[in-house]
Amino acid sequence: MIDFETPSDEAICLHEAGHACAALVVGLIPEFIEFLDGKGPKGRARSRIPVGDTQQRRIVASAAYAVEYNLFMAHRLTNASCVVIDEKTFIHLAIGQNAALDKIQFFGEDREGPDKMWPANDDRSFMTVGQQIAGSLPMGLVVALAEAMMSERRVERARILEIAAPFLK
Repeated sequence: MIDFETPSDEAICLHEAGHACAALVVGLIPEFIEFLDGKGPKGRARSRIPVGDTQQRRIVASAAYAVEYNLFMAHRLTNASCVVIDEKTFIHLAIGQNAALDKIQFFGEDREGPDKMWPANDDRSFMTVGQQIAGSLPMGLVVALAEAMMSERRVERARILEIAAPFLK
């Protein structure tokens, strides 16, 4: 079970590993992925991934949501009290909070309105792409990259390729 509400370090690493995994799948090689012990200006994890073309950018941007969706569908995401979260809570956390920067990457611009909300159609489009790629994302690679982030804190390009090799034959 993964504390998705707080969120746990594991949830954060799985999110970031989702982006890196998708980048590898579409032919982009991350320079690094990193777990930050303190909160940085944009969160507790970061990566440097080539932008790629529009299609690649959209897949990489929505991949973290795809990972979270897979975990939600497997009933592995909990709140801080270890209770499995419901769909409303999942969408609020995954789309309303976790995907803030991802949606900007996906659409190529920030579409947040004065009410601090994104248009519902944009959220639906983002979720649809994430759900479409969820089934084809190699979750074993996502987990392996997330575990490396947890233990090594910063995973460089050569190590990413080493971890990915058995999954991307």
